Amino acid sequence: MKPLAIDPAALVRPELRRLTAYHLDLSPCRHKLDQNESPFEPPARLKRQVAAELLAADWARYPDFHADALRRDLGAFHDWPPEGILVGNGSNELLDACLAALVQPGGEVLGREPTFGLYRMMVLKAGGVPRFLQAEAGDAAEATGAAAPAAFMGLPLQALLDEVARQPRRPLVLCSPNNPTGDALLPAEVAALLERQEGPLLLDNAYGEFCRHDYRPLLDRHPQLILLRTFSKAWALAGLRLGYLLADPRLVAELLKAKLPYNLGRAGILAGRAALAAAPAARRRIAVITGRRETWRRMLAEAGLRVMPSEANFLLVRCSSPAAARALRDGLAARGIRVRDVGAYPGLAGCLRVSVGSGAALRATRRALAEMGESGELGEDAAVSGAATAASLAQRVASAGKPAASAGKPAVSPAPPAASTGQPARAAGRRGEVERATGETRVRLALALDGGVRRVEVGNGFFGHMLDALATHGGLGLEVTAAGDLHVDLHHTVEDVGIAFGEALDAALGGRRGVTRFGSAFAPLDEALARAVVDLSGRGFFAYSAPPGLAASWVTADFPLTLIADFFQAVADRGRLTLHLEILAARNGHHAAEAAFKAAALALRQAVALRPGPTAGAAAAAPNGEAAALRGDAAAAGGTADAGGRRDGGGTGDAGGGDAGGSGDVPSTKGTLTA
Repeated sequence: MKPLAIDPAALVRPELRRLTAYHLDLSPCRHKLDQNESPFEPPARLKRQVAAELLAADWARYPDFHADALRRDLGAFHDWPPEGILVGNGSNELLDACLAALVQPGGEVLGREPTFGLYRMMVLKAGGVPRFLQAEAGDAAEATGAAAPAAFMGLPLQALLDEVARQPRRPLVLCSPNNPTGDALLPAEVAALLERQEGPLLLDNAYGEFCRHDYRPLLDRHPQLILLRTFSKAWALAGLRLGYLLADPRLVAELLKAKLPYNLGRAGILAGRAALAAAPAARRRIAVITGRRETWRRMLAEAGLRVMPSEANFLLVRCSSPAAARALRDGLAARGIRVRDVGAYPGLAGCLRVSVGSGAALRATRRALAEMGESGELGEDAAVSGAATAASLAQRVASAGKPAASAGKPAVSPAPPAASTGQPARAAGRRGEVERATGETRVRLALALDGGVRRVEVGNGFFGHMLDALATHGGLGLEVTAAGDLHVDLHHTVEDVGIAFGEALDAALGGRRGVTRFGSAFAPLDEALARAVVDLSGRGFFAYSAPPGLAASWVTADFPLTLIADFFQAVADRGRLTLHLEILAARNGHHAAEAAFKAAALALRQAVALRPGPTAGAAAAAPNGEAAALRGDAAAAGGTADAGGRRDGGGTGDAGGGDAGGSGDVPSTKGTLTA
């Protein structure tokens, strides 16, 4: 019998065949900022614990039918009956099961656009008809003088309220904070919808841990609310696929029938329980991410991009056109940074979504934006505020420029005020003084390269201890006072003190004539060992590495080890020096951090020391610019000096035997973090 000539694809329902398959670029990249994943892995001890428990389990037996042990843990965590909790292979699986149970064949499902692209696909798969409403640009666009995409106007709340009132039994699917826009509904807005809604409201709260708003109390009053959560984002378990929902126990009893049995394997159950038991560590990681979100927003805005306020772990940015967005996306990709092009979403032409990444990703992105601004790669004015902003950022990052303005007051000790151009003040002798104010911090810092008073008041005991160690082992005089938004996190204070330290160092060095220039040092602290290599090159360059199991660790309850890299990145950029810093060994973050600060201090002490000779005193006393006339240094002979002060006839400097990349794991790219 001759086989039938059929197209097997035609066997699929027509409405599903018209869909586009979910797709992402999965090729390797250095900084992956396109899937809103956590920049931090769970602690290594948690991974070892889960691996040991999984190894001890009987793999020949099925897991718990509905993962009841995990449901009980989640019930205790959220103060909700375990019978009102479902767990699954990611929250999307549970949303899919809910729609299969709740959508009437051919019935409408309400929602908004732009939003997570899988919702429309899931509704169609369940046999429903998506009715997703779009906001219209209004007063906000007129106020900015630009035609903003609808996403920047927020949720079409009134239109949704009207639709709910017209047919209140239709299911409603919403995401808050919304992906890809980052905006979040107020609990009162969700309550207003629920008061009119007779059908189920499925609220995807995947990014809830990063958001100010808590929707959990609404479950007490509204039995039609289904709240979906995930372990993929804030809990850093995306690779294990684990999600859950909270709803009225009577509703969950029916939804169990739509969920496949044994839908969650042992690995997910064990990892979820271990993560909940280690919730304080997760909260600290979340605090770092939400604190860095503002730093990322400011950096992108300084590049001229329009950035939407976000309650999630990502930011939506708008370029002037789709072509400009593609140029920015491709330019970042060429530098190993992948962001998500969301221009195909309704109302988001010319928009990109950028995950809040690690400190290394932040530094790499800042550098990439500066390079692209300088080279003109952004094409047709990718920034709404014009190319001048991108050029300004390029100058600030690539040339380690000075702050835009100074308060104009005397710094910590009596000295001439900062210049009107915003340059740090250079007092008599080898001193630099900076007064810096931003929206988050106020810093006053005076630095003396040849020693002096040490007084540190920065609002955090451990950070103050590290600055004191830097001054003590560096032979420096250091007076610093800093007030910042420590109630948010330490990042702004640490980074801004680093900026002030670097600027004061640059001012104190003057023309850099007569200094040793190079320095290298090892510093141990019990089992910890760090190495630093410094070159007062006049160019800001920073490379950092730490052992894989240590890089994302915590020094204290509020001080992640990643802040060490953030501080010294700022010092290197604004101090116009090359710094390679390696944590070679350590068992805990505290010892690693202290060894790193001491190694950097010792190397810096060597580098800033004056070389013996008749010009040393003159170079120390000469103000900025005048020291360039002094020709008693190696540059006048056409060569460079090594860390011992020797000269050659055109060779390269030797940093005293400190090989900046000897272990092979120090990246060659400026400002990267190797874990």
